[in-house]
Amino acid sequence: MSAPRVSVCLPNLNNRAYLEERIETIEAQTLTDWELVVCDNYSDDGAWEFFQELAKRDSRVRISQEPREGMYANWNNCIRQARGEFVYVATSDDTMAPDCLEKMVKALKENPDCGLAHCPMKVINQHGDPGPDWWSKSSLFAKSSADFMNRRHKRIAPYDGILCLLGDNIYSSVTQLLIRRSLFDKVGLYKADWGSLGDFHWNLRAGLAASAVHVPDTWGGWRMHPSQATAAVGLNSPEHQAKIDAMIDDVIADLDRYVDLVKYGGKIRELERRAREVKVHLREHVRRKGAVERRAFLVTQALAGSRPAIEHLASLVSRQRWPKGAPASVGSWFAGDVLVPLSS
Repeated sequence: MSAPRVSVCLPNLNNRAYLEERIETIEAQTLTDWELVVCDNYSDDGAWEFFQELAKRDSRVRISQEPREGMYANWNNCIRQARGEFVYVATSDDTMAPDCLEKMVKALKENPDCGLAHCPMKVINQHGDPGPDWWSKSSLFAKSSADFMNRRHKRIAPYDGILCLLGDNIYSSVTQLLIRRSLFDKVGLYKADWGSLGDFHWNLRAGLAASAVHVPDTWGGWRMHPSQATAAVGLNSPEHQAKIDAMIDDVIADLDRYVDLVKYGGKIRELERRAREVKVHLREHVRRKGAVERRAFLVTQALAGSRPAIEHLASLVSRQRWPKGAPASVGSWFAGDVLVPLSS
């Protein structure tokens, strides 16, 4: 039996309410050369019975039950069973455009030097209605892309990884990614010991090790609802920031596993130092109350020789002001272009 082009991995725990819509978006894909790998964590809401019926009517569906060991452990259960050249993690409460797989597969076939394809995100609420479009305005990806946001382009490694070192996720949702299965051999699977923020750890590793191709004319969906795993995460709280910092330290301590340190090590170490300086600067700046206190902080830091403070002050007279403009400045740290336009 020949391997499918794409392995759609569907991990699940008690998301029966959203499964019809999730499966419909998979079956509606214009690319039909896929397998569906379902790993259910012994759901008790009727989800397992739903999957059993699904497997009976579609030979492309393979199902199994796995112990409850956490969200990312179950993502890994699916990925280990994947046989396709490409992997798409279809979280069980989310959606995607009908042409999502087709367009991202095409992009990766045309760009064999890229380890993953990335598309825009569409937010929906628990009822399937459109949610707030924060991704295209305030995500780290949007802030770092400028006029490339709506253009097909290649993002040259380790650019996306260095952006993660600013302390934010460059890939907001796994539903935006189509991943070469071989990339997991290079950077490893998801780590299950970081809680619901663990995708940041993998995204950082992948961003340092692999270039990405951005496909702007399709989308992956992300559903916001009270029972999702990330709903309780206190974004930008001290606890959240501490966990992000710990994940960054963990990846950097093991950097030789993901990048060629003989070839790129010195440059990446320098970029890491600059990113850490910017991250600390932005966090300290946001802690100041009021415009006067923030301006005094900038001037004091700039006079002390702080590179981020000097750049921040300079940005006040430009159109791309910090802190919003800070991620866009990261591209200037590289000797060559890191955002490369591609024909549609």
